[in-house]
Amino acid sequence: MLKDDLGQGAMPEKNRVEDGSNRKFHTFTVDAALLRELGERLVGKPYVALAELVKNSYDADATQVTVTFERDSITVSDNGAGMSRPEFIAYWLRVGTTHKQNQKLTERSRQVTGSKGVGRLSVQFLGDELEIISKGVDDTSAFRANVNWGEAREANDLVKAGAYISPSRSTTKIDGRYEHGTSVKIIGLKHQWLVEDLTDLAGELWFLKPPVELMGDDSDDVFDIQVKGLTSQAKKAFDSQMDRALENWIAIIEGKLSAGKSSGKNEVVVKFKNGDEYNASFPPVNRLLDEVDFKIYVFKLSGKQAGGINVHEARDYFRKFGGIHIYDNNFRLPFYGGDEQDWLGLEIDHSHRLNKSKLLPANLQVRSGLNDLPTNGRIFGAVKISTSHERTTATPIELNKGAYLNVQVTRDRLIDNDAFEELQHSVRWAIDFYAMRSFERRNIEKASARLDVPRTEEKVSEIRNQLFQLSMKLPDKLSAEVEAVSLKFKELEDLEEQRSSAINEERILLAALATSGMAALAMEHELHKELTVLSDMRKQLTDKNKILDMPKLISSLDNWAERTAKARKLFSPLMHEYDREKRNKYNVGKVLNRVVVNSEALLRQVSVEYEFPKTMILPAATLAAWNAVFQNVLINAVNAMIGSNKRLIFAYGETKGNKSSVIIADTGVGVRLSDSADLFKPFIRRLEIPEERKALGLGGMGIGLTIVKMVADSLDCTVSFVAPPVGFKTAFKLEWNHDEQD
Repeated sequence: MLKDDLGQGAMPEKNRVEDGSNRKFHTFTVDAALLRELGERLVGKPYVALAELVKNSYDADATQVTVTFERDSITVSDNGAGMSRPEFIAYWLRVGTTHKQNQKLTERSRQVTGSKGVGRLSVQFLGDELEIISKGVDDTSAFRANVNWGEAREANDLVKAGAYISPSRSTTKIDGRYEHGTSVKIIGLKHQWLVEDLTDLAGELWFLKPPVELMGDDSDDVFDIQVKGLTSQAKKAFDSQMDRALENWIAIIEGKLSAGKSSGKNEVVVKFKNGDEYNASFPPVNRLLDEVDFKIYVFKLSGKQAGGINVHEARDYFRKFGGIHIYDNNFRLPFYGGDEQDWLGLEIDHSHRLNKSKLLPANLQVRSGLNDLPTNGRIFGAVKISTSHERTTATPIELNKGAYLNVQVTRDRLIDNDAFEELQHSVRWAIDFYAMRSFERRNIEKASARLDVPRTEEKVSEIRNQLFQLSMKLPDKLSAEVEAVSLKFKELEDLEEQRSSAINEERILLAALATSGMAALAMEHELHKELTVLSDMRKQLTDKNKILDMPKLISSLDNWAERTAKARKLFSPLMHEYDREKRNKYNVGKVLNRVVVNSEALLRQVSVEYEFPKTMILPAATLAAWNAVFQNVLINAVNAMIGSNKRLIFAYGETKGNKSSVIIADTGVGVRLSDSADLFKPFIRRLEIPEERKALGLGGMGIGLTIVKMVADSLDCTVSFVAPPVGFKTAFKLEWNHDEQD
């Protein structure tokens, strides 16, 4: 037997008869204690409660807000649009009103910050009583409203709680200074406010808006927050501290997403202090976020800081104000920021020493790249969003499910849903991209340093000259001893010259070997095809049930032999001792022609034309050395023309005075001349090679041009990219000095 709520026997559900005539509708009742739940218990810190009042001033189009602290009260006054008495009753006294959701922009074109209609209740956290004086722009007089939160909670029924409204005794100006606006006075404070507390509070209030020092200020909209009780120097000190902290950045990460719910992409720019810049774009994951804009500064808080800033002072500042802050409708959500709130998972990934990004595609990753992932204590950034805009772009289904970026009722953080994960993905992707580029740059610098062979000739010559000058001032006996030491330095100078010459020869040979090694890798795909051809021939020869087509088989063998011979030519400069070791002054046209013929297997039907003076001679070097230079330049040009309709390489020579040069131009994608010197550094690769091209072994390792420069340096030549001739996109230049008679 089933029991009903009164313990009586109840009929089974299937036997119960519905009698609509006995039904009676009852409304929900709401206990007044809900005021406390929606107010002070949702607020963890005093400045969060005050921030709600400041936001209301912003929504009212105020340009000035003044926070005044007295012995037992706090007053927040503004020069905004104010409220009329009917508006106060209709909106302020209605808990949970959504009228701001329907108001996209204010008269001053500000995004409305409020949406849930409960922010005003948070002032209970600060005091027991509230006095509001407000005067609208078109009103002739102000009104006063008094709320006693204790009485309101004791009313038991929420609908019986309210405010006492009366005409204001002061009908002239709001807070004695504004013709219109609102003044909110909190009485019976629950906290004691010391000068140090006011300073901290002021810092939080000044930090409510995105710092101009961080995000810049391209708006004419004025919104000034003043805290009475502090000197004017306090605000200057706050701004100065931020300016000093921001001076020592090493990189800036900027990101932007527009129209993300339709076809927009995330655009990311990473800029380093020396001007190096890297760009990337990627689509949203689920297209649940429409707009976001962020800027993040990265710092190195170790060693000597520029501007004389104390390292410990900088660390303390970023521990409190650092991290990445989120600004919703231009107001900070207090939950985010500081070194403890790890909403992007930076700290946990750093502690786990992850070296591979879960977000970036393979072509943007480098081995151990996440080693340069910054922690919250080394970054300072602002992410700007607008939950009111996201609400307007949400579909009806998303609105019903709450599946859009929205702020929690606590007013200090965002709801943790799929849209928030989209935001996390957009920002964290950019930081991972920075980490990869930072790690890559550091390794390039290390590799470049290893390639630089220090030269000691000048220093030794300087020492010998000083010894000679010294010997002129000494007695004959001592002078002779000094001269003997000088001769030893001459021997050292000769040995150093021999050492440098030997090192250069080794570098050239290694460059030639490396070039052949890369050619071998590039030919791996071709060799696989040749093995397949041989396998097919073998099947034809061993198939007893098939009549052999001898002419076709012989033709296939001839083609195979021709292709194999071409592949073998790639390595011919290293196959003969003479070509590897004998230094000669070669004719440039003949050398380039031989390199083109030898590289035919890799040129992939690219046309190569050249025009050189018949008498132009290259500096003395081995054939293997010049093959390493020109083959790498040619292959670099071939890769640059992958997507070009016209695929042409044109090489020509110039002689001006005692300088000669070889220019190799192509119709590829072109290079940025302003920083093209970086392309000769190890592992710098700005050309993205398609996956199908990489499968052919032509992916580009980023060391081909490094080999070119290494050989050129050893031969006292210079290399650079220059303005191309008409009809071409890129021009490589090799230049050297020569005697007039050469």
